[in-house]
Amino acid sequence: MRYKVALSKIKDIISKLHFTNDGDSYEGLYWTFFKERFPNCEDFWRYFIVPFTKRIDYKIKIISGADYTSESEFLNQDPSERIHSREDISQDIQDIGSLHYSMFVNLAYSYDNLRNFRKSSFEAFYMHLGSACDLAEEFLLKTYLLILECTDQKSEILQELKKEDFLKRAEKWYDDNYSKVYGDYLKKGKPAPIKLLPRRNVLNEYFKDQQAWRQYKRYSQKIREYRNIIVHDIRIGRIVTKDAGQLVPKKEKIQHYKRWSYVFAASKDILKLKNDFINMKEQMVLDIGKLEIILNKLWERPINDIRKLFFEDKNKILLKKYNIDLT
Repeated sequence: MRYKVALSKIKDIISKLHFTNDGDSYEGLYWTFFKERFPNCEDFWRYFIVPFTKRIDYKIKIISGADYTSESEFLNQDPSERIHSREDISQDIQDIGSLHYSMFVNLAYSYDNLRNFRKSSFEAFYMHLGSACDLAEEFLLKTYLLILECTDQKSEILQELKKEDFLKRAEKWYDDNYSKVYGDYLKKGKPAPIKLLPRRNVLNEYFKDQQAWRQYKRYSQKIREYRNIIVHDIRIGRIVTKDAGQLVPKKEKIQHYKRWSYVFAASKDILKLKNDFINMKEQMVLDIGKLEIILNKLWERPINDIRKLFFEDKNKILLKKYNIDLT
């Protein structure tokens, strides 16, 4: 049975909810690290996630400005129950919410490693930051597919390929990647996966030529390269100095310093030390701050699209997925 609620009441609830007063323990604890550079993370939570949870499943009475009749009691309820989805919510809606939350948690873990620095924090920081990028793209992809479904559109790039088109893609992949894949196989004993329809190609279609998307692709690629070396290669070499602390190769230079011998040689070259290396913690601070700013700009598109579908168009497909009847 559909949950019946007035659109004005949903808007009123959203206007009064924040991570700090109705998020879970992670959202409440770590929101201070996000609110300046990535406020759209909370905005997406308001407009997309709150309406499919039990946060809206209560009786309210509009009194002079649409205030709650029992707001204190409402906000003091068990949050572990309120954050759960209501009954019969579409699985793709729940998956998008889960991906969004998982990205937030990985960013929070990155902050935790920066704030409570331990021996393994440098490596853990980039593992979580790289995972945040992976999850962000999966979240954006599923959101785009949801928007296509709700607007009765189809992705051109995801249309079923004819055999000749598939073979053309396979041939291009061979020309662009095979020599590297073969070298990796000889070196590591396993081939890289073949991706003829990368996730980013579909997102190129969604964001078209937006500057925020171009900026994200460049920045996240360097973070992933750094993360992948940490996970799959030898430990990143570092240079310990009296004045500048622990120096590590910059993300943009890491491919030149995968061997320790190159790192140690650079420690004797003042110019290379200045241009190719950076204080470990300084790079971490710069990377998470820059990534948040980029994600915040990128989030504008899905927020606007979902808000329009739900609150302006009252899209029937989307409302059915939310198991809501607007009264």
